[in-house]
Amino acid sequence: MEEESFWHLLSLQLTGEATCEEQEALNQLLQTNPALGLQAQLLTQMWKKNNSRAASTDDFFNRHLQRLSNQPDIYPVPAEQITVDVYPPAEKQTGRTHFRWLIPLSGVAACITIVYFLLLTTSGEKANAHHAAQNTVSTRKGSKTNIQLPDGTMAWLNADSKLVYDENFRGDQREVYLEGEAFFDVVKDKSRPFIIHTKTIDIRVLGTAFNVRAYTTEKTTETALFRGSVEVTLHNNPEKKIVLKPNEKLMVNNKSFQFATHKSDQQNGKSAPELSLTVGKVHFQEKDSSAWETMWIKNKLVFDAESLEEVAQKVERWYNVKVIVSGDDDLKKTTYSAIFENENLSQVMEALTITGNFKYAINKDTITIR
Repeated sequence: MEEESFWHLLSLQLTGEATCEEQEALNQLLQTNPALGLQAQLLTQMWKKNNSRAASTDDFFNRHLQRLSNQPDIYPVPAEQITVDVYPPAEKQTGRTHFRWLIPLSGVAACITIVYFLLLTTSGEKANAHHAAQNTVSTRKGSKTNIQLPDGTMAWLNADSKLVYDENFRGDQREVYLEGEAFFDVVKDKSRPFIIHTKTIDIRVLGTAFNVRAYTTEKTTETALFRGSVEVTLHNNPEKKIVLKPNEKLMVNNKSFQFATHKSDQQNGKSAPELSLTVGKVHFQEKDSSAWETMWIKNKLVFDAESLEEVAQKVERWYNVKVIVSGDDDLKKTTYSAIFENENLSQVMEALTITGNFKYAINKDTITIR
């Protein structure tokens, strides 16, 4: 029973499909059964060696069969029926769809034959971007990180953000999925555009540097361009494309976005719907030409003519606290512009009270403004 579980869990690990629980179960098996560890090491080495070559699966299999004919098994085990479960990426509703072979094998021959079947099963899936293994990088409130993507592109993630991407960027385009805020410095590749998907918009680039702010809890999604060019598509109107030039910023209303007011409504006396998007300029600081939109990368907390409600959201993410704003609309709509560097929470709140003329109380990780 333990050996059957071992082959099942090892196949999941090699194909990149093992969950954290399955990986932990495999580690426990290897600790309690040293003999299985030898077989796992051999199989893993052959798997990695094969993936680093351009040779076909059949060539790989034939070479090792030839080698076996010239030397005895190194790790003999009793001949038996070994069950190998190979799981491709699964349908979400039913768990994993799997294929099963019953193979009478022993020793190294067992390892090599299992590699062969694993490669046959997964080779087609690896060529399919839809089935490619995905990586997820996320940050908690109060934290940030930066990563290098498979193509060399650098990405910086702000607090409370998540980035999902295919581990190898295979296919004719490089796609990532973003929730939150990130700055990208994209490696240029004319043959494979880089595409960022958010809940409201898609951003298509070749090689450029830009910032995307796409928190689902905020009113707007923003794209600020600093180098190169980007093409933005709105989900509710994919026929229209907005192309940004360096130092331009696009802001899109997350709730209801339309490209223009309806003239017919204005003529009929109806109030025109709120414009869903605006294209403006990136805001630079005068003394050092730093862009306000990317100061978070330098660990600077920035408020750029933002309402108290928007300020509260940023404070929550920056300091990992809960902010409750209670009061009239005038208090909530008061705007703030400020730059804070290395100030603690109390210092930021004290500075804001000078402009906002409000009172606040801090109780553990909760701030109440009134």
